[in-house]
Amino acid sequence: MINKREVKPMLHRQKCKKCEFYTIYQVVPVGEKAILSCTHCEYAEEIPWDREIKATFKSKEKFLKNLEELYPELQELKNPGDHTSLD
Repeated sequence: MINKREVKPMLHRQKCKKCEFYTIYQVVPVGEKAILSCTHCEYAEEIPWDREIKATFKSKEKFLKNLEELYPELQELKNPGDHTSLD
């Protein structure tokens, strides 16, 4: 019997290409690819999934964490569906 390890979706903050809000994004690995989706407008795209991708998302999160001093509204992005504009 082959047991497949269930991979939990990852959540991180980023700016959506479609709605242009900073929001919570969800990444769901599916084999060698992953589905990256905006939890605000539900825009989704397929991206390659590899060992380095988690580091990429951590780097983006660190960048946004550093921006929180200039843009305190970024601190409010905690739950799926939360969104803000920095304009």
